[in-house]
Amino acid sequence: MNYYIEFDENSSSDFTSAASPLKSKFLSALLPKGAYLCLDSGSLPEPAVNSPICLNLFMIPLIDSLFRSLRRPGFLLVLVLANCPLFAAPPEPVEGGFTLVVVPDSQIYTWKRPELYTLQTGWIAANVDRYNMVRLLHVGDITQHDTAEQWAAACRAHKVYAGLLPAVYAQGNHDIGYDGKYRNRESNFSQFIPLDDYSREPGFGGVYDREPQRSENSYHLFEAGGRGWIVLALEFAPRDDVLRWANEVVASHPDRLAILLTHGYLNADGKRYDRTIPASPGDAWSHRGLNPFTTDQLDGGFNDGEDMWRKLVSRHANFALVVCGHVCTSAHLASQGEHGNTVHQVLVDYQNAPQGGNGWLRLLQFLPDGRTVLVRDYSPLLDETSTDPACAFEFQLDN
Repeated sequence: MNYYIEFDENSSSDFTSAASPLKSKFLSALLPKGAYLCLDSGSLPEPAVNSPICLNLFMIPLIDSLFRSLRRPGFLLVLVLANCPLFAAPPEPVEGGFTLVVVPDSQIYTWKRPELYTLQTGWIAANVDRYNMVRLLHVGDITQHDTAEQWAAACRAHKVYAGLLPAVYAQGNHDIGYDGKYRNRESNFSQFIPLDDYSREPGFGGVYDREPQRSENSYHLFEAGGRGWIVLALEFAPRDDVLRWANEVVASHPDRLAILLTHGYLNADGKRYDRTIPASPGDAWSHRGLNPFTTDQLDGGFNDGEDMWRKLVSRHANFALVVCGHVCTSAHLASQGEHGNTVHQVLVDYQNAPQGGNGWLRLLQFLPDGRTVLVRDYSPLLDETSTDPACAFEFQLDN
């Protein structure tokens, strides 16, 4: 059984009379004429439109956020709200702590199932305060083919939490080049993740100095857990000069713990991509780095995971965390930098799961002790918290 809300300005349906009197009064003030809630036990994308049901408490802040962000003439949205019991069972919030929410590769959602991406971002918007979320980190591959249609689907989902939670986005290989085939560095990324949006968010620091009008490489500052943080978001397979800029940015903020957000860094086996290591017999590629058939053609060269570790991450005493995607499903690698600091490198990507990811997202929950980080993966679509040891673990920061 699936729940949907569908908003169609031209519809004469009205669901509020079916809800409880209190909720009907609340929703009547929120929803424009023609908005209705419908129930369907069939399959997407053709929900029934004549079986209203009551809302649960999760849906109310979600609808509030949707309409504050997305209300406009002719807007139509079909959104899967739940496939689960009335009361959800996500991870418990950490009292006195804070959370970074990590969104894995969303490429299949924006291509084939945009309603699932909006469900995911809706749950995030509804739970910002509950989890004390301070930043959203998207690991890249926001789209599958870098098309305007897929970017528009992504933007609709992103608007749900706009103004509620600052977000940082990495560029994935599918966000580059014609049809998402990254044989050059042309991309629609900056058009749909515009600098104007970044500049309105607290803590935005700046972008790559050689491309001041583009947003593929950016840095962001925030305070949480009694300390300062810097998030550095780098393009897929970053160029040497981008790493030059990144080193300068991190070095200029030595008092902040640093987080690198980039798309291709760890492989599925938990080892960094490394083009200096020959591939195993029978492998399609000649080495263990990023795809040589395409990255070798990128303008300005490229750097894979091991390159970024040697040329950037390991050089700075304040690096604490690397977050990446690109390959399924989860991995964790702890490495010691040149200054003795431990850097935790985590991978998350669910694109190969049913329905393009089944709504899975990751919560990095920082405990008030200032050191312990709980890693918890949750799906608002399935209402499940993963018990897979690769997706449910903890690590300790050095300080």
